[in-house]
Amino acid sequence: MDRGGDAKRERRSDEDRLSNLPESLLCQIMLNIPTKDVVKSCVLSRRWRNLWRYVPGLNVEYSEFLDYNAFVSFVDRFLGVERESCFERFRLRYDCDEEERTISIVKRWINIVVNQKLKVLDVLDYTWGNEEVQIPPSVYTCESLVSMKLCNVILPNPQFISLPLVKAIELDIVKFANALVLEKLISSCSALESLIISRSSVDDIDVLRVRSRSLLRFKHIGNCSDGWDGCEVAIDAPKLEYLNISDHSTAKFRIKNSGSLVEANINIIFNMEELPDPNNRPKRKMIRDFLAEISTVKTLFISSHTLEVIFDSSCELPVFHNLSSLHIDFEDHSLKMLSTFLQSCPNLKSLVVEFKDSSEEDGVGVLSIPLCFLTTLEYVKIERPITGEARGMKLVSYILENSPILKKLTLSLKSSRENEESVILKELLTVPRLSTSCKVVVSDPRSCWLL
Repeated sequence: MDRGGDAKRERRSDEDRLSNLPESLLCQIMLNIPTKDVVKSCVLSRRWRNLWRYVPGLNVEYSEFLDYNAFVSFVDRFLGVERESCFERFRLRYDCDEEERTISIVKRWINIVVNQKLKVLDVLDYTWGNEEVQIPPSVYTCESLVSMKLCNVILPNPQFISLPLVKAIELDIVKFANALVLEKLISSCSALESLIISRSSVDDIDVLRVRSRSLLRFKHIGNCSDGWDGCEVAIDAPKLEYLNISDHSTAKFRIKNSGSLVEANINIIFNMEELPDPNNRPKRKMIRDFLAEISTVKTLFISSHTLEVIFDSSCELPVFHNLSSLHIDFEDHSLKMLSTFLQSCPNLKSLVVEFKDSSEEDGVGVLSIPLCFLTTLEYVKIERPITGEARGMKLVSYILENSPILKKLTLSLKSSRENEESVILKELLTVPRLSTSCKVVVSDPRSCWLL
Protein backbone atom coordinates (compact mmCIF):
# COMPACT_ATOMS: atom_id res chain seq x y z
CA MET A 1 0.00 0.00 0.00
CA ASP A 2 1.36 3.41 -0.99
CA ARG A 3 0.60 5.29 2.21
CA GLY A 4 2.85 8.21 1.22
CA GLY A 5 0.97 8.66 -2.04
CA ASP A 6 -2.39 8.53 -0.28
CA ALA A 7 -1.27 11.20 2.18
CA LYS A 8 -0.12 13.49 -0.65
CA ARG A 9 -3.39 13.03 -2.52
CA GLU A 10 -5.33 13.78 0.70
CA ARG A 11 -3.35 16.98 1.27
CA ARG A 12 -3.95 18.07 -2.34
CA SER A 13 -7.63 17.31 -1.90
CA ASP A 14 -7.78 19.52 1.20
CA GLU A 15 -5.97 22.32 -0.63
CA ASP A 16 -8.30 22.01 -3.59
CA ARG A 17 -11.40 22.28 -1.42
CA LEU A 18 -10.17 25.58 -0.01
CA SER A 19 -8.93 26.93 -3.33
CA ASN A 20 -12.15 25.98 -5.07
CA LEU A 21 -14.25 28.16 -2.79
CA PRO A 22 -15.78 31.21 -4.49
CA GLU A 23 -13.52 34.24 -4.48
CA SER A 24 -16.08 36.29 -2.56
CA LEU A 25 -16.17 33.70 0.23
CA LEU A 26 -12.37 33.48 0.42
CA CYS A 27 -12.17 37.24 0.74
CA GLN A 28 -14.69 37.24 3.58
CA ILE A 29 -12.66 34.56 5.38
CA MET A 30 -9.45 36.57 4.98
CA LEU A 31 -11.23 39.67 6.22
CA ASN A 32 -11.09 38.16 9.71
CA ILE A 33 -7.34 37.51 9.90
CA PRO A 34 -4.42 39.96 10.11
CA THR A 35 -3.83 41.66 6.77
CA LYS A 36 -0.11 40.93 6.90
CA ASP A 37 -0.95 37.20 6.87
CA VAL A 38 -3.45 37.80 4.08
CA VAL A 39 -0.73 39.30 1.88
CA LYS A 40 1.58 36.36 2.64
CA SER A 41 -1.02 34.03 1.12
CA CYS A 42 0.05 35.21 -2.35
CA VAL A 43 2.87 32.60 -2.32
CA LEU A 44 0.50 29.64 -1.95
CA SER A 45 -0.37 29.24 -5.61
CA ARG A 46 -1.22 31.12 -8.76
CA ARG A 47 -4.86 31.26 -7.66
CA TRP A 48 -3.85 33.09 -4.48
CA ARG A 49 -1.29 35.44 -6.04
CA ASN A 50 -3.52 38.50 -6.29
CA LEU A 51 -6.39 37.47 -4.06
CA TRP A 52 -5.26 39.78 -1.25
CA ARG A 53 -6.06 42.75 -3.48
CA TYR A 54 -9.76 41.94 -3.32
CA VAL A 55 -10.07 41.57 0.47
CA PRO A 56 -12.49 44.37 1.45
CA GLY A 57 -10.82 45.38 4.68
CA LEU A 58 -7.63 46.15 6.58
CA ASN A 59 -6.69 44.55 9.92
CA VAL A 60 -3.25 45.73 10.98
CA GLU A 61 -1.19 46.39 14.14
CA TYR A 62 1.95 48.48 14.35
CA SER A 63 3.67 45.84 16.52
CA GLU A 64 3.69 43.44 13.55
CA PHE A 65 6.28 45.55 11.71
CA LEU A 66 9.99 46.08 12.17
CA ASP A 67 9.84 49.86 11.99
CA TYR A 68 7.56 52.82 11.41
CA ASN A 69 8.34 53.23 7.72
CA ALA A 70 7.53 49.58 6.97
CA PHE A 71 4.22 49.99 8.79
CA VAL A 72 3.22 53.11 6.83
CA SER A 73 4.39 51.69 3.51
CA PHE A 74 2.37 48.50 4.00
CA VAL A 75 -0.88 50.31 4.83
CA ASP A 76 -0.40 52.83 2.01
CA ARG A 77 0.16 50.05 -0.51
CA PHE A 78 -2.90 48.11 0.64
CA LEU A 79 -5.17 51.14 0.61
CA GLY A 80 -3.83 52.20 -2.78
CA VAL A 81 -5.23 49.13 -4.51
CA GLU A 82 -8.27 49.91 -6.68
CA ARG A 83 -11.39 48.02 -5.64
CA GLU A 84 -14.76 47.60 -7.27
CA SER A 85 -16.55 46.72 -4.01
CA CYS A 86 -16.85 48.82 -0.84
CA PHE A 87 -14.19 48.79 1.87
CA GLU A 88 -15.99 46.95 4.66
CA ARG A 89 -13.61 47.10 7.64
CA PHE A 90 -10.75 49.30 8.79
CA ARG A 91 -9.12 47.98 11.98
CA LEU A 92 -5.99 49.85 13.03
CA ARG A 93 -3.83 49.46 16.13
CA TYR A 94 -0.79 51.69 16.50
CA ASP A 95 1.79 52.47 19.18
CA CYS A 96 4.75 54.48 17.99
CA ASP A 97 6.97 57.41 18.85
CA GLU A 98 6.25 59.24 15.60
CA GLU A 99 3.29 61.08 17.14
CA GLU A 100 3.20 64.15 14.91
CA ARG A 101 3.63 62.18 11.68
CA THR A 102 1.14 59.53 12.80
CA ILE A 103 -1.64 62.05 13.46
CA SER A 104 -1.72 63.28 9.87
CA ILE A 105 -1.17 59.82 8.37
CA VAL A 106 -4.00 58.15 10.33
CA LYS A 107 -6.38 60.98 9.41
CA ARG A 108 -5.43 60.51 5.75
CA TRP A 109 -6.06 56.76 5.95
CA ILE A 110 -9.46 57.25 7.55
CA ASN A 111 -10.48 59.73 4.86
CA ILE A 112 -9.49 57.18 2.19
CA VAL A 113 -11.56 54.31 3.61
CA VAL A 114 -14.55 56.54 4.41
CA ASN A 115 -14.72 57.48 0.74
CA GLN A 116 -14.83 53.77 -0.14
CA LYS A 117 -18.15 53.21 1.65
CA LEU A 118 -16.68 51.93 4.89
CA LYS A 119 -18.87 49.78 7.15
CA VAL A 120 -16.73 49.17 10.25
CA LEU A 121 -14.27 51.69 11.71
CA ASP A 122 -12.04 50.39 14.55
CA VAL A 123 -9.14 52.63 15.61
CA LEU A 124 -7.11 52.16 18.77
CA ASP A 125 -4.16 54.33 19.80
CA TYR A 126 -1.79 52.55 22.20
CA THR A 127 0.64 55.45 22.26
CA TRP A 128 -0.92 57.33 25.20
CA GLY A 129 1.26 60.33 24.40
CA ASN A 130 0.56 64.03 24.58
CA GLU A 131 -0.98 64.13 21.12
CA GLU A 132 -4.01 62.15 19.96
CA VAL A 133 -5.40 61.66 16.51
CA GLN A 134 -8.45 63.79 15.82
CA ILE A 135 -10.91 61.75 13.82
CA PRO A 136 -11.62 63.61 10.54
CA PRO A 137 -15.11 65.15 10.17
CA SER A 138 -15.70 62.98 7.09
CA VAL A 139 -16.60 60.12 9.45
CA TYR A 140 -19.74 62.01 10.53
CA THR A 141 -21.15 61.79 7.00
CA CYS A 142 -20.13 58.23 6.15
CA GLU A 143 -23.63 56.96 5.36
CA SER A 144 -22.43 53.36 4.85
CA LEU A 145 -20.94 53.10 8.37
CA VAL A 146 -22.53 50.43 10.60
CA SER A 147 -20.11 50.14 13.53
CA MET A 148 -17.59 52.52 15.12
CA LYS A 149 -15.04 51.64 17.82
CA LEU A 150 -12.56 54.31 18.93
CA CYS A 151 -9.93 54.41 21.67
CA ASN A 152 -7.74 57.29 22.86
CA VAL A 153 -8.62 59.65 20.03
CA ILE A 154 -10.43 62.99 19.74
CA LEU A 155 -13.88 63.48 18.25
CA PRO A 156 -14.25 66.92 16.62
CA ASN A 157 -17.26 69.18 16.81
CA PRO A 158 -19.63 68.14 13.99
CA GLN A 159 -21.23 70.69 11.69
CA PHE A 160 -23.49 67.98 10.31
CA ILE A 161 -24.04 64.29 11.13
CA SER A 162 -25.53 61.75 8.74
CA LEU A 163 -25.02 58.20 10.03
CA PRO A 164 -28.29 56.44 9.20
CA LEU A 165 -26.92 52.87 9.40
CA VAL A 166 -24.78 53.03 12.55
CA LYS A 167 -25.97 50.36 15.00
CA ALA A 168 -23.00 50.06 17.37
CA ILE A 169 -20.69 52.64 18.93
CA GLU A 170 -17.88 51.92 21.42
CA LEU A 171 -15.83 54.79 22.82
CA ASP A 172 -12.90 54.06 25.14
CA ILE A 173 -11.19 57.04 26.84
CA VAL A 174 -12.15 59.34 23.98
CA LYS A 175 -11.77 63.12 24.17
CA PHE A 176 -14.36 65.46 22.71
CA ALA A 177 -13.95 68.90 21.17
CA ASN A 178 -16.69 70.13 23.51
CA ALA A 179 -19.29 68.76 25.92
CA LEU A 180 -22.05 68.51 23.30
CA VAL A 181 -20.19 66.38 20.74
CA LEU A 182 -21.15 63.04 22.29
CA GLU A 183 -24.76 64.07 22.85
CA LYS A 184 -25.07 65.15 19.20
CA LEU A 185 -23.50 61.92 17.98
CA ILE A 186 -25.81 59.67 20.00
CA SER A 187 -29.01 61.51 19.17
CA SER A 188 -28.13 61.72 15.46
CA CYS A 189 -27.71 57.95 14.98
CA SER A 190 -31.32 56.96 14.34
CA ALA A 191 -30.51 53.22 14.05
CA LEU A 192 -28.21 53.01 17.10
CA GLU A 193 -28.79 49.82 19.12
CA SER A 194 -25.62 49.31 21.18
CA LEU A 195 -23.57 51.96 22.99
CA ILE A 196 -20.49 51.37 25.16
CA ILE A 197 -18.71 54.29 26.80
CA SER A 198 -15.60 53.89 28.95
CA ARG A 199 -14.75 57.27 30.45
CA SER A 200 -12.04 59.10 32.32
CA SER A 201 -11.62 62.69 33.44
CA VAL A 202 -10.11 63.60 30.05
CA ASP A 203 -13.52 63.87 28.38
CA ASP A 204 -14.52 66.98 30.40
CA ILE A 205 -18.23 66.14 30.24
CA ASP A 206 -20.20 67.26 33.30
CA VAL A 207 -23.54 65.86 32.14
CA LEU A 208 -23.49 62.86 29.85
CA ARG A 209 -26.87 62.72 28.14
CA VAL A 210 -27.85 59.54 26.35
CA ARG A 211 -30.95 60.33 24.31
CA SER A 212 -31.92 57.73 21.74
CA ARG A 213 -35.23 56.43 20.42
CA SER A 214 -33.58 53.25 19.08
CA LEU A 215 -31.00 52.26 21.73
CA LEU A 216 -31.35 48.70 23.08
CA ARG A 217 -28.11 48.16 25.02
CA PHE A 218 -26.04 50.68 27.01
CA LYS A 219 -22.85 50.06 28.98
CA HIS A 220 -21.16 52.84 30.96
CA ILE A 221 -17.76 52.46 32.66
CA GLY A 222 -16.27 55.23 34.79
CA ASN A 223 -12.49 55.07 35.17
CA CYS A 224 -11.81 58.28 37.09
CA SER A 225 -10.14 57.75 40.47
CA ASP A 226 -10.64 61.30 41.75
CA GLY A 227 -14.42 61.35 41.69
CA TRP A 228 -16.78 63.59 39.76
CA ASP A 229 -18.74 65.52 42.39
CA GLY A 230 -20.76 67.50 39.87
CA CYS A 231 -20.97 64.89 37.11
CA GLU A 232 -24.16 63.24 36.00
CA VAL A 233 -25.34 60.54 33.60
CA ALA A 234 -28.85 61.08 32.24
CA ILE A 235 -30.45 58.31 30.18
CA ASP A 236 -33.56 58.72 28.07
CA ALA A 237 -33.96 55.61 25.91
CA PRO A 238 -37.51 54.20 25.80
CA LYS A 239 -36.48 50.98 23.98
CA LEU A 240 -33.54 50.21 26.27
CA GLU A 241 -33.48 46.52 27.24
CA TYR A 242 -30.02 46.10 28.79
CA LEU A 243 -28.21 48.50 31.13
CA ASN A 244 -24.72 47.99 32.55
CA ILE A 245 -23.14 50.66 34.77
CA SER A 246 -19.81 50.26 36.55
CA ASP A 247 -18.79 53.62 37.97
CA HIS A 248 -17.67 54.65 41.47
CA SER A 249 -16.99 58.26 40.49
CA THR A 250 -20.07 59.83 38.93
CA ALA A 251 -22.28 61.52 41.52
CA LYS A 252 -25.70 61.34 39.82
CA PHE A 253 -27.49 58.82 37.66
CA ARG A 254 -30.89 59.56 36.21
CA ILE A 255 -32.98 57.42 33.93
CA LYS A 256 -36.46 57.87 32.48
CA ASN A 257 -38.70 56.09 29.98
CA SER A 258 -37.24 52.77 31.18
CA GLY A 259 -40.34 50.62 30.73
CA SER A 260 -38.61 48.26 28.27
CA LEU A 261 -35.71 47.43 30.57
CA VAL A 262 -35.20 43.67 30.96
CA GLU A 263 -31.71 43.27 32.45
CA ALA A 264 -29.47 45.53 34.53
CA ASN A 265 -25.96 45.16 35.91
CA ILE A 266 -25.32 47.84 38.53
CA ASN A 267 -22.05 48.62 40.30
CA ILE A 268 -22.22 52.27 41.40
CA ILE A 269 -21.76 54.21 44.66
CA PHE A 270 -22.88 57.68 43.51
CA ASN A 271 -19.45 59.09 44.39
CA MET A 272 -19.91 58.30 48.09
CA GLU A 273 -16.73 56.73 49.40
CA GLU A 274 -17.69 57.62 52.98
CA LEU A 275 -20.95 57.17 54.86
CA PRO A 276 -23.63 59.38 53.30
CA ASP A 277 -24.99 62.38 55.12
CA PRO A 278 -28.40 61.33 56.55
CA ASN A 279 -29.66 64.87 55.97
CA ASN A 280 -28.82 64.80 52.27
CA ARG A 281 -32.38 64.37 51.04
CA PRO A 282 -31.68 65.25 47.37
CA LYS A 283 -29.09 62.45 47.20
CA ARG A 284 -31.46 59.93 48.78
CA LYS A 285 -34.25 60.96 46.43
CA MET A 286 -31.96 60.60 43.42
CA ILE A 287 -30.94 57.09 44.49
CA ARG A 288 -34.56 56.13 45.18
CA ASP A 289 -35.71 57.48 41.80
CA PHE A 290 -32.93 55.62 39.99
CA LEU A 291 -33.86 52.33 41.66
CA ALA A 292 -37.53 52.91 40.86
CA GLU A 293 -36.69 53.34 37.17
CA ILE A 294 -34.83 50.02 37.00
CA SER A 295 -37.36 48.14 39.15
CA THR A 296 -39.10 46.69 36.07
CA VAL A 297 -36.15 44.42 35.21
CA LYS A 298 -36.42 40.64 35.07
CA THR A 299 -32.72 40.00 35.67
CA LEU A 300 -30.56 42.06 38.04
CA PHE A 301 -26.86 41.93 38.91
CA ILE A 302 -26.06 44.22 41.84
CA SER A 303 -22.76 44.72 43.62
CA SER A 304 -22.08 44.83 47.33
CA HIS A 305 -20.85 48.41 46.94
CA THR A 306 -24.20 49.53 45.56
CA LEU A 307 -26.11 47.68 48.27
CA GLU A 308 -24.06 49.31 51.00
CA VAL A 309 -24.77 52.78 49.65
CA ILE A 310 -28.49 52.02 49.42
CA PHE A 311 -28.70 50.82 53.01
CA ASP A 312 -26.27 53.34 54.50
CA SER A 313 -28.32 56.14 53.00
CA SER A 314 -31.53 54.66 54.45
CA CYS A 315 -33.03 54.69 50.98
CA GLU A 316 -36.45 53.11 50.65
CA LEU A 317 -36.43 50.25 48.16
CA PRO A 318 -39.03 49.96 45.39
CA VAL A 319 -40.74 46.64 44.74
CA PHE A 320 -39.14 44.64 41.92
CA HIS A 321 -42.34 42.94 40.76
CA ASN A 322 -40.88 41.47 37.54
CA LEU A 323 -37.57 40.31 38.96
CA SER A 324 -37.12 36.57 38.52
CA SER A 325 -33.31 36.29 38.55
CA LEU A 326 -31.03 38.06 41.05
CA HIS A 327 -27.24 37.94 41.30
CA ILE A 328 -25.81 39.60 44.42
CA ASP A 329 -22.11 40.06 45.01
CA PHE A 330 -21.16 40.48 48.68
CA GLU A 331 -17.39 40.08 48.53
CA ASP A 332 -16.13 40.56 52.11
CA HIS A 333 -19.08 42.59 53.30
CA SER A 334 -21.90 41.69 55.66
CA LEU A 335 -24.98 39.76 54.63
CA LYS A 336 -27.24 42.00 56.68
CA MET A 337 -28.69 43.64 53.55
CA LEU A 338 -29.84 40.39 51.96
CA SER A 339 -33.07 39.87 53.87
CA THR A 340 -34.27 43.45 53.33
CA PHE A 341 -33.48 43.38 49.64
CA LEU A 342 -35.21 40.04 49.10
CA GLN A 343 -38.37 41.42 50.63
CA SER A 344 -38.58 43.73 47.61
CA CYS A 345 -38.48 40.77 45.18
CA PRO A 346 -41.83 38.97 45.62
CA ASN A 347 -41.56 36.88 42.44
CA LEU A 348 -37.91 35.83 42.57
CA LYS A 349 -37.17 32.37 41.15
CA SER A 350 -33.39 32.27 40.80
CA LEU A 351 -30.81 33.62 43.28
CA VAL A 352 -27.02 33.67 42.91
CA VAL A 353 -25.03 34.79 45.94
CA GLU A 354 -21.32 35.43 45.63
CA PHE A 355 -19.14 36.32 48.62
CA LYS A 356 -15.65 35.67 49.90
CA ASP A 357 -15.15 33.58 52.99
CA SER A 358 -14.61 35.46 56.22
CA SER A 359 -13.76 34.51 59.77
CA GLU A 360 -16.06 37.25 61.02
CA GLU A 361 -19.43 36.38 62.52
CA ASP A 362 -21.08 39.51 61.11
CA GLY A 363 -24.37 38.68 59.44
CA VAL A 364 -25.00 35.36 61.20
CA GLY A 365 -28.00 36.49 63.19
CA VAL A 366 -29.67 38.93 60.86
CA LEU A 367 -31.37 36.60 58.39
CA SER A 368 -34.85 36.88 59.84
CA ILE A 369 -37.27 36.82 56.90
CA PRO A 370 -40.62 35.20 57.78
CA LEU A 371 -41.06 31.61 56.66
CA CYS A 372 -43.62 32.47 54.02
CA PHE A 373 -41.43 34.98 52.19
CA LEU A 374 -39.35 32.82 49.82
CA THR A 375 -42.41 31.10 48.36
CA THR A 376 -41.35 31.61 44.73
CA LEU A 377 -37.65 30.74 44.98
CA GLU A 378 -36.73 27.66 42.91
CA TYR A 379 -32.99 27.79 42.22
CA VAL A 380 -30.09 29.03 44.37
CA LYS A 381 -26.39 29.01 43.62
CA ILE A 382 -23.65 30.06 46.02
CA GLU A 383 -20.67 30.75 43.81
CA ARG A 384 -17.94 31.22 46.40
CA PRO A 385 -16.71 27.97 47.96
CA ILE A 386 -18.09 27.09 51.39
CA THR A 387 -15.46 26.37 54.07
CA GLY A 388 -17.74 25.69 56.99
CA GLU A 389 -17.45 29.18 58.44
CA ALA A 390 -20.56 30.37 60.26
CA ARG A 391 -21.73 32.99 57.80
CA GLY A 392 -21.74 30.71 54.76
CA MET A 393 -23.41 27.83 56.60
CA LYS A 394 -26.01 30.18 58.08
CA LEU A 395 -26.93 31.36 54.60
CA VAL A 396 -27.30 27.78 53.32
CA SER A 397 -29.42 26.81 56.31
CA TYR A 398 -31.63 29.84 55.97
CA ILE A 399 -32.36 29.15 52.30
CA LEU A 400 -33.15 25.48 52.87
CA GLU A 401 -35.38 26.19 55.88
CA ASN A 402 -37.39 29.01 54.28
CA SER A 403 -37.96 27.99 50.63
CA PRO A 404 -41.03 25.76 50.26
CA ILE A 405 -40.72 25.11 46.49
CA LEU A 406 -36.93 25.17 46.16
CA LYS A 407 -35.83 22.68 43.49
CA LYS A 408 -32.05 22.95 43.57
CA LEU A 409 -29.34 24.52 45.71
CA THR A 410 -25.81 24.41 44.26
CA LEU A 411 -22.66 25.17 46.21
CA SER A 412 -18.98 24.26 46.19
CA LEU A 413 -16.51 23.29 48.88
CA LYS A 414 -13.14 24.93 49.21
CA SER A 415 -11.51 22.55 51.64
CA SER A 416 -8.87 20.23 50.23
CA ARG A 417 -8.90 17.94 53.28
CA GLU A 418 -11.34 15.04 53.35
CA ASN A 419 -12.06 15.26 57.08
CA GLU A 420 -13.15 18.91 56.75
CA GLU A 421 -15.34 18.02 53.77
CA SER A 422 -16.92 15.23 55.77
CA VAL A 423 -17.80 17.58 58.62
CA ILE A 424 -19.42 20.10 56.25
CA LEU A 425 -21.39 17.41 54.40
CA LYS A 426 -22.67 15.95 57.67
CA GLU A 427 -23.77 19.39 58.80
CA LEU A 428 -25.59 19.97 55.53
CA LEU A 429 -27.43 16.66 55.92
CA THR A 430 -28.80 17.78 59.28
CA VAL A 431 -30.27 21.03 57.94
CA PRO A 432 -34.09 20.81 57.67
CA ARG A 433 -35.52 21.43 54.20
CA LEU A 434 -38.89 23.05 53.79
CA SER A 435 -39.08 21.77 50.22
CA THR A 436 -39.45 18.00 49.98
CA SER A 437 -38.18 17.93 46.38
CA CYS A 438 -35.08 20.08 46.86
CA LYS A 439 -31.75 18.73 45.60
CA VAL A 440 -28.52 19.99 47.14
CA VAL A 441 -25.56 19.65 44.77
CA VAL A 442 -22.15 20.00 46.43
CA SER A 443 -18.88 19.92 44.51
CA ASP A 444 -15.18 20.46 44.92
CA PRO A 445 -12.38 20.20 42.33
CA ARG A 446 -12.31 16.43 42.74
CA SER A 447 -15.85 15.23 43.51
CA CYS A 448 -19.54 15.99 43.35
CA TRP A 449 -22.26 14.96 45.80
CA LEU A 450 -26.04 14.98 45.63
CA LEU A 451 -27.55 15.37 49.10
